[in-house]
Amino acid sequence: MLPLNKRLAIAITYLLFQFCTLSVQAQESVPNFQLALQAKFKAGVNISFFENYWKPEEYLLGNYRKVMDKVALAHQLGFTSIRLPVAYDNFLEKGTNTITKQLLDDLDEIYEFVASKNMNLIITYHYGSLYKKDDKAKEADRIADMWSQVVSRFKGKGYDRLFFGLYNEPRISIEDWRSTKNRLMFLLRPKDLDRYWILGSTNYNGIDAMVQLRKVPGDNKIIYTFHFYQPYLFTHQGAPWDPEKTFIKGLPYPYEPTSMPAKPNRQMSSDMHYNYDHYSERASRAFIDARIKLVNEWIQANKAPVICTETGAIGTIPKQYRENYFNDVMYVMKSYGIPAMIWDLDQTFKIIDGDKQPIGAVLQWVNSFEKK
Repeated sequence: MLPLNKRLAIAITYLLFQFCTLSVQAQESVPNFQLALQAKFKAGVNISFFENYWKPEEYLLGNYRKVMDKVALAHQLGFTSIRLPVAYDNFLEKGTNTITKQLLDDLDEIYEFVASKNMNLIITYHYGSLYKKDDKAKEADRIADMWSQVVSRFKGKGYDRLFFGLYNEPRISIEDWRSTKNRLMFLLRPKDLDRYWILGSTNYNGIDAMVQLRKVPGDNKIIYTFHFYQPYLFTHQGAPWDPEKTFIKGLPYPYEPTSMPAKPNRQMSSDMHYNYDHYSERASRAFIDARIKLVNEWIQANKAPVICTETGAIGTIPKQYRENYFNDVMYVMKSYGIPAMIWDLDQTFKIIDGDKQPIGAVLQWVNSFEKK
């Protein structure tokens, strides 16, 4: 029997031959390995649950089957990939760095359910606190210890459909993250030579930081990632957790001068002034294309696959504007061969309504991929 990593490569290559929805022009500028990755993951969605640190651990562990209900709905809607953020730090045995067995059991059962639906699963470490630590190496060792427990639990299982997201949205300097990610992979890779990992750059996995990202030396089982919420003024308008950047509401997409809210008569940061004054340039498909093109250039220069593991817009934005935004983002992502995962299914950035019907542009994107 062929090694597992070769079987995965063959499976992805096979899917590539079935993939025929991109324009000829786009295919000419996108490497085959990137198109193969898109054919593998297709349309994905984040399921918010185990990163809910504000909910009691007992509630989350006792109601983990809610995740399966969400997976079943995502599958029914046509999604092929699930990303599950998990705040490991909130599930540790008291006074230790040992992940409670119940969480590992729950994750195992969730994985089996996802696999039964012939879907992909990304388990991601969420809400890390590297930015608070002076000794980044020591914290990396602690994170690697937690990850080692997950790696051990799943070793030998699902190499073609289970992926690990190393660290969600780091917020440290590029230099610190460069050494930290290398240290993490140095510690984790020997524990399982066949698992594919997904990792991005700092600045909340932003594109500007990604273009400065360097690959992990000598490791060819890594998929790189970025998050896309631009223009932020639009996607996060009214978000209560970032009030100094999101208090302007009613912003349209795309830019419509007659629909723009007036500039607030209150103190604004220089960045917010700039983003408002230049909103006409940023709230457009052309701007989105220019940003994602930078990712495409990184892909080609580094000869490494990339996935967007988060993109979306807050659910309080009028539906038509969200429709317009998703239509443009998904069109551009797909044209560059980049699989995307929407944040999120049914929480603050939800893409379904009360009747569990998805936004039309999202459904159109999901259905645009050839079904097996």
